[in-house]
Amino acid sequence: MQDLFNYFVKRCDSLLENEVPKSITGRLKRLNRKDREALKKMLIEKGKELEASGHSHVISWLETSITLINEHAFHFNRVFFSPGNDIKNEIKTLLDHASQTVDLCIFTITDNELARRIISCHKRGVKVRIITDDEKMEDNGSEIAKLAGAGIPVKIDHSHYHMHNKFGIIDGKIAITGSFNWTYTATKHNQENLVATTKFEIVQQYDEEFNRLWNELFELKAGQ
Repeated sequence: MQDLFNYFVKRCDSLLENEVPKSITGRLKRLNRKDREALKKMLIEKGKELEASGHSHVISWLETSITLINEHAFHFNRVFFSPGNDIKNEIKTLLDHASQTVDLCIFTITDNELARRIISCHKRGVKVRIITDDEKMEDNGSEIAKLAGAGIPVKIDHSHYHMHNKFGIIDGKIAITGSFNWTYTATKHNQENLVATTKFEIVQQYDEEFNRLWNELFELKAGQ
């Protein structure tokens, strides 16, 4: 975020909305709401300094900066259904575009194409964590052992009951949730749903729940 702040400050005399490069607008779209508000606050404080020093055009510069941040905020709220490939394709797209973190709390994963996308995230440096059910990972076709073997941290419950959640958080700004299990049957045959949203309050609650479970459950060792 510091580099975005520096970009705006360096152009306090010449910031124009239609001349901002895609590299900057792309970075703005990747900010979550917390970071957007922090960037605005930094710019407002800088604007006060510039105004106190007698700098001209501070108000117009600040207005343009905040307008750009708001215009390029990433908002996304969609619902997807199966049978059909809509849910699976959305999950693949989100995984392919993940750049920082992927936290998955999924009852069962048997779809090896989705498992390969998760491993691809891990290999390109995205921090991946998986929570799953201890019994379902023993099912034929489960990809959990393969994911753990690839070096992805996995945690499981030890209970007579199920860790039945089906949600994920991508880059701390997109939450996905619904009835959909990451299986071929869910894609090809079942009546399932998936909600994907960037609504800050919802993403934050799922993030808090994921971390609560992560701190309580048991680590799966590769080869276990």
